[in-house]
Amino acid sequence: MSRRRYAPVFLLGMLMLTGLACTENPVGRRCFVGNVPDGGAGQQAIVASPALECPSRTCLRQPLQGSLPEGSQFADLCTDDCSAASDCDRVPESPCVTGFTCAIPVVVGPFCCRKLCVCKDYLVIPDGGVSTPASCDPDNSANTCCNLPGRNSLPECQ
Repeated sequence: MSRRRYAPVFLLGMLMLTGLACTENPVGRRCFVGNVPDGGAGQQAIVASPALECPSRTCLRQPLQGSLPEGSQFADLCTDDCSAASDCDRVPESPCVTGFTCAIPVVVGPFCCRKLCVCKDYLVIPDGGVSTPASCDPDNSANTCCNLPGRNSLPECQ
């Protein structure tokens, strides 16, 4: 009889632990983009998908723009879509020590103009914050990224 009395408490505890263990948008786990022609030393961001080691299935190689803070390591990292930095939940094992910001790392390809979680260790962030690239301005009709509003009807987006 006493087991029945504790069953709801046990189930509630397990539910709370499960909720604490899961984050909504886990980013920062190490992943692997693969070999690139420049040996990975270039100044071009690369998004690889599917990346099976990532919960979002998306891996980002962000070029290093400055020097790394102490304790940080440069690596390809799991990323995900975001609308603000608060959407980016850093996993504890991440080599990114200063956290993540929400930025547009690429302006071409299937991930063009999509905001993704980017490790702040790898960026030089100006006082005004990370700006939106000019080629991702939806008000400029010359911008043809298929992820911009109103671009679905373009031939290259079919």
